[in-house]
This record gives sequence, C-alpha cells and structure tokens, in this order.
Amino acid sequence: MRASRAWKVTILVVFVMSLILLTPTLLGDSLPGWWGRLFPDRGIRLGLDLRGGIFLLLGVDSEKAVENELGSIKDFMNTELKDDRVLIKGSEKSGDILTLQFFSKADLDNAKEVADTNFSQISDIDEKDLSLSFNLKQSYLSEVQKNAIDQVKQVIENRVQELGLVEPSIQKAGADRILIQVPGASEKDRQRIIDIIKRSAVLQFKIVTDSAPTQEVLLAKYGVTTPEELEEQGLALHAGVTGAENELFFITNADAPVTGESLSDARLTFDELGRPAVSFNFKGEGASKFGVLTEENIDKRLAIVLDEVIKSAPVIQERITSQGRITGDFTTDEAKDLALVLRSGALPVPVTIEQERTVGPSLGKDSIDKGKLSMIVGGILVFIFMIVFYRLQGVVADVALALNMLFIMGFLSAFGVTLTLPGIAGLVLTLGMAVDGNIIIFERIKEELRVGKSPLAAIDAGYSRSLWTVLDANITTLITALILFWFGTGPIKGFAATLSIGIISTVFSNVVVARVITNQIYQEKKVQALSI
Repeated sequence: MRASRAWKVTILVVFVMSLILLTPTLLGDSLPGWWGRLFPDRGIRLGLDLRGGIFLLLGVDSEKAVENELGSIKDFMNTELKDDRVLIKGSEKSGDILTLQFFSKADLDNAKEVADTNFSQISDIDEKDLSLSFNLKQSYLSEVQKNAIDQVKQVIENRVQELGLVEPSIQKAGADRILIQVPGASEKDRQRIIDIIKRSAVLQFKIVTDSAPTQEVLLAKYGVTTPEELEEQGLALHAGVTGAENELFFITNADAPVTGESLSDARLTFDELGRPAVSFNFKGEGASKFGVLTEENIDKRLAIVLDEVIKSAPVIQERITSQGRITGDFTTDEAKDLALVLRSGALPVPVTIEQERTVGPSLGKDSIDKGKLSMIVGGILVFIFMIVFYRLQGVVADVALALNMLFIMGFLSAFGVTLTLPGIAGLVLTLGMAVDGNIIIFERIKEELRVGKSPLAAIDAGYSRSLWTVLDANITTLITALILFWFGTGPIKGFAATLSIGIISTVFSNVVVARVITNQIYQEKKVQALSI
C-alpha cells in the first residue's frame, strides 16, 4: 500500500500554486516590487457589500434604439432617392412604424422598389395613397433592442474601467437594465461616476450656415417657426456655448459627414492661453472624411457639436486630416472626463439612474469580521468532531480540510472571483460539506472492518467503493451551482462561483489528499488495528 508519487507531486504543485496565488491577499501593499513580474499580483477581490462603494441600477431606453433604426431607414431612403431626383414630401414616426409621404405615384413606385430591395427582410412595407409605411418585424425589433443594451453595457464598461477604479462589476439585469457596482469608490466619486456614465458623448462635425443671439431670429430668417420645420430644409438648429454673446444659437447642415465614431484617441490638452481642452485624432477612413470636409469648406466655420450643443466653431483655414481640438469653458477634470467618454464611445441610447446607493466601508468590515468568526468557530467545531469520532483518521481529515481551504482561497484569487457576503456563506457551507466525503469513506472502512477484512484491505475497499458515492453527491451540487452561476447576477453569481470552486477542491481533497496521507501513514507497516 504505497502513496502514488504522481499524486504526491500533484498535491505539492497545487499547494505551492495556492500559496503563490494567495500571497498578494496576505501581504497586500507590502508585496515586493519584483513579485508582479514573476507571479500574479492580484489578490482576492472584495465585493461591494464587504468593501463599500457605489451601487447603480441603470434603465436603458431601448425604445430609443427603435426610433434610431427608423431614422436610419429614413436617411437611407432619402440618400438613395436623391440620386433618382425623388424628394420625400414628409415623414412620421409612430412606435415601430415609419411613414414616408411622396408628391406623385411615380415617386412612390420608385421608393417602393428601393424599399423592397433593402428592407423587406426586416420590415413589412405597405402602400397607401401616396405614402409608404415601414413596420419593423418583431424578431428584428427584439434584436435591435438587445443590441442596444449590449452596446450600452460595453460603453459603460469602457468608461468605468478607464476611471481607474478597482474591479468594477457591470452586468445586465433583466431585459432593459444594467447593474453597476464599484467597490472602493467613495461618496466623493459618486457624482463624477454618474455624470460619466450618463453622458451621451455624441460628437458631430458640421458646417455652420448661420448664427444669432436668439432662436426666434434664426427660425424667422428661414421662414419657419419650429426646429422640426427647419429639418425639412436639410438644416438643424443647435444651441452654442462658444463664449460669444451674439452667437447663442447656430444653424448647421442636418447631416454630420464626420462623427465621433471615427476617433482613434482623445486626451486632455491645453490651449494657447493655458485653458483645458480636448485634443482628438482620427483613424483611417475618418481622417479621409475629415480631410474632404475641411478641404471643401475652407473659410467656412466648422461646428464641433457635442450632445447637440456646439462647443466651438472655428474657421477652417486649411485642409485638416488627422487631428483637431475641442475648446470651451472646461475645468481640468471636465476636460479629462470628456476625453474619457469620447475614447470609450457614445451611448447608442439614453440611460436613466433608477436606483443608487453608497455603501460605507464600516458595514463591509463588520461583515468580514462576522464571516471570519463564523468560519473560525465552524472550523474548530468540525475539527473537534472529526478527531473525537474518527481519531487518527479524523486528524487526516482535518489536515485535508485545512489544505482544502488553502486551495479554495488560492483559486478564488486565480479566477478573479469577487468575494461577497453570500460568497463567505458559500465558504462556510463548503467547510461543512468538505468533511462529508471523508465521513462517507470512513464509515465504509468501518463496515469493511466489521466483515473481517484486514486494516489495509479495509482502507483500500473503503476508498474505492465510496468513490462514486462521493462523486455523485458533489456533482449534483456542482451542477446546481453552475446553473446558479449561469443565470444569476451579483451576489448570487458570487455565491455560485465560490461554491463551485469549493466543491471541486473538496472532491480533490477527499478522494486524493486524504487517501495519499492515509497511505503515507500506513505504508509498509504491519497494521493490527486502525485508529478510526
């Protein structure tokens, strides 16, 4: 009866790996500088409920995504029909239906042909009088809304991570909500984080056609009374904050030939007077488009429109391709945050803060202390129980249990699991479950001894015949934990992850570690009786 050398090496490797992975958690800031170059330097992360921080629940306006999609259809039809000299008389959006009106039956027929060619797969297209209606199909509507939420999640993830905050958690919650948890963020950070998250950051570059101190003057000059009527002329009205008192409103082309989607970078800089500004660079195709826009409009004013407000409107003096600058009445932090949101991209649809709260670190410290106490008390009781009932084999089970907890904590760190209060509950539950497999094995060994087998034969039979019972009990729990991890969010996901890692480590400790230790104790000995 000899302990396998391969299993000994495996246990030793897992033991050393667990120590290495757990070292950053144990040493924290006192970790030597060279450690991160050789080994992982990230310890176990603490969740919001343990560390304190900010909790936000965002509502995503997915209906706006449908409206944007209808707007894209209208813009496409307008562009395509212009080549055939067909004008759209008017348009109307109602829910998920877009209706376009035309001047003649010939124009309608031309438009119907273009619509059938490009939109028949995503929309039901109907004719009535001199109008054409696009009714988006339900399957496509669902896809548009889902894509919008996925894009919002990605953009917010980019923004929050660029803030440099420690391990933010950003998850979808239901069909139209996003849950954001930022452990370690203070009350001081709260408003800044909210502002950065909510900011649309839609950047457009347009050519200015006119400006005035009031909206009414501009609209009257173009013979209209509302901005919507102005759009029918291919123009758009924008408020301006350029610093000039006689230019509080601008009229530009409705279409934006270049947008923030073409940016490759944005960063904080300072203008000639030392005021904060944001410099930006264009990538490939964006640089070409910007070059064409500026070359064709030399001596005209270029409106830099951010979230529908003109921040600056400099005169184009020469062709510009690769870079530009946004100036305005910024503080250094405002310019830095603007550069951040431009780099991370614009939100495709608006978001609203549905729920927010700041969790103080004192609550987390109290939870950690109670969690530690529960693990210590539970561990001591389990250790005493095993020694009292199973004697020397109880000591073997206790050693395996101690190694098991080390393995679990090490691999929690390795997989980047965020430890939450439910996660601590999962650890305490694992502590109790960890000895269950050993109890099954030890009771089987006792049965083999009662039927007259020798001690060593009873050990072999006990471990081999209990294997599938131990695996069955743990695999069923593991399947449940994985289902919780797959469908759960937030604390439920943390509990499931901790429990899953705990179960895998527990099976290894019960079946391999305890067996190797037992074999090492009794190998090559004439055992007359077992201490069990």
